[in-house]
Amino acid sequence: MSAGTRIRSGQRLLLGACFLGACCGAVPAHAGEPALYLEGGLGTRQGDFGTPVMSRLGLGYGTLGYASDRFDMSVTVPYLHLQTSGPGQDATEAGLGDVLLRGIRRLVPETEDGFSLDGALAVKLPTADSSKGLGTGQTDVGGFLGLHQRWDRLQATLVGGWIQGSSGGPLAPVTTASGIYSAGVGLTYLGNQGRYSVGFQARGAQYAGIPAPREATFDAFRMLTPRLALKGSLVLGLNDGSPRTSLGVGVVYWPG
Repeated sequence: MSAGTRIRSGQRLLLGACFLGACCGAVPAHAGEPALYLEGGLGTRQGDFGTPVMSRLGLGYGTLGYASDRFDMSVTVPYLHLQTSGPGQDATEAGLGDVLLRGIRRLVPETEDGFSLDGALAVKLPTADSSKGLGTGQTDVGGFLGLHQRWDRLQATLVGGWIQGSSGGPLAPVTTASGIYSAGVGLTYLGNQGRYSVGFQARGAQYAGIPAPREATFDAFRMLTPRLALKGSLVLGLNDGSPRTSLGVGVVYWPG
């Protein structure tokens, strides 16, 4: 397995991972008032993308954020552990991942009919070592809109956006586009102490010979105490353009 193949395998696991939930994954505000929060978690992603190369990505992350019922701003720093295996060679790399800056703003507050609109901006900084497959080696910017319609405890969400990478990155010769669309639909149950969602996500194809990703998503967020919450996610790839499975668990804490 060549170094280029190993690097591209890792990149496919990372593609879109940073932007998942960018517009519909905001942390619920603590008591509705602006408040600082801390989040930490672990996750894993794996897939072969229809090739003989199996890639497994483990990650740990820390997030510092500030949110209210109208906005959510955060910075996330990940640490990655990437294993790739294929004919003739196994490889392991570890290190800092690409840092993500994210902001979400409620553009239209919820109306009497239950409609609301969010806007989001996410910037991924090239802090990882792209030669090891731990990052894209370029700055990516994503803009998103999220439309929400609530009926009592059920809420439907439609999200659409665009992720634009900078030109001239190290993967330019094997990419089919420097920018890709991202879209998704979801249905959420809003409980007294948490929320539980199921959805479908699609992104445009970026790599030559790899189908456009299609994924089924399952998310849960549960308040354990007035200042501590537990969250989890499961993503199932529906074609060779997506990781086969992705699992994540995290905790959110509001200091005061």
